Amino acid sequence: MKVTLASLLLISLLCRAEEDNPDSWKHPEPITHESLTAWHARGGLGKYHWPKEHKADLNGDGKDEVFLGVSGFGRGMVYALFTEQNGKWISLSVEIVGSHHPFEVLQGEQNSWRNFRSLQPSGRGGLVETIYSWNGSQYTEKSSREISVQELESDQVDSKAEPSDGEKTK
Repeated sequence: MKVTLASLLLISLLCRAEEDNPDSWKHPEPITHESLTAWHARGGLGKYHWPKEHKADLNGDGKDEVFLGVSGFGRGMVYALFTEQNGKWISLSVEIVGSHHPFEVLQGEQNSWRNFRSLQPSGRGGLVETIYSWNGSQYTEKSSREISVQELESDQVDSKAEPSDGEKTK
């Protein structure tokens, strides 16, 4: 009995020590590309199953901007967005919501910075679509909407449909 209790206590302490590791959940301050990269290397956000990093070319210069995970939650992760200019990383935003879906660059642009779309699970089988746009100094949320399961299923059916006569190629 004493061995069982001692074993359970030891396991409990080991599990608790892992939970108390501040590097696994508390992001560094200030939030910079360098601090987040170092934090991730030390195990920051280690328990979250969402990607810690995404990349997308938002200004069409051929170089990717970088989304780095800051905090996680049940349906996704909050990312900080950075671009590299003259060998230095510049923050473009510290609150971009995303998930396992890649960020999709859209055609609309402001001062050569393109809008982009984020998708995350809605919790009801659909997706939450958030559009971000450049306001001249940072990316901010432009709009957000839920895409229902019915809309997603309808899109899948439409994409499998045969093209109309006017759309067929010869």
